[in-house]
Amino acid sequence: MIPGGVATGTVFVVEFDPQSQWSAVAATIAARFLEAGGLVSYPTNARPVGEVERSLQALGVNVQAVEAAGRLIIDDWYSATLTGGRLESARGSSGLIEPIQGGVRMRSLKVADLSVLWLKGQKEGWDSSDIAETWPSGALNVTESWSELLRFNEENPVLEWLQSRIFPNERKAKRVVLGGLVRGIHSESFYKRIEGASDGAIDLRVMERGDEIKNLLRVTSLKGQPHDTRWHEIQIRPNGEAVLVT
Repeated sequence: MIPGGVATGTVFVVEFDPQSQWSAVAATIAARFLEAGGLVSYPTNARPVGEVERSLQALGVNVQAVEAAGRLIIDDWYSATLTGGRLESARGSSGLIEPIQGGVRMRSLKVADLSVLWLKGQKEGWDSSDIAETWPSGALNVTESWSELLRFNEENPVLEWLQSRIFPNERKAKRVVLGGLVRGIHSESFYKRIEGASDGAIDLRVMERGDEIKNLLRVTSLKGQPHDTRWHEIQIRPNGEAVLVT
């Protein structure tokens, strides 16, 4: 679909229907990238860490081994979504992050807190548990849903945080980013502004084709590169792997 390949430092927004197979597509891309020897950061906020681990394991990833080798980080952004966007630490820590097996747990999803954490990392150096910041160029960052942040923040602060903090940092580190947004629940201007700030956009939709419901994917834009904009059908194999039907 992208004949020239994806350049390092490319930020994609993935707009997906809520009932689509985006989580399977995300896990499949991460698993195959790890299989090829790549480095993957997977902040999970749409489902628990354990579910992501099980998805990767079903796809043939030895999660413990790649975590121990420092090639996979699964950060828990999900727990805080269950408690109004902020999570009290069981250890009584006042920090915004706490180490967990294979990554860190974010204790706040408030953009004001996240911005302070980011600025501190820029000024004083990143937390030792955030090993992704030490990785060489070409790593992959898969975030299933930025929409979860909109449950606890207004659109403009989230947009500002992504545009002025996250996107520049990911481009500087030359990571490839796949960041999901649920279709149809935010304002039209928010989607357009995110698309404008991103380097490319991918659509995942659920559509009727004849008497069947099909999951379809296409690359709607990729600035400065040729790409296939046609719809491609997604099929799910028994192990949860998402494959494109040619």
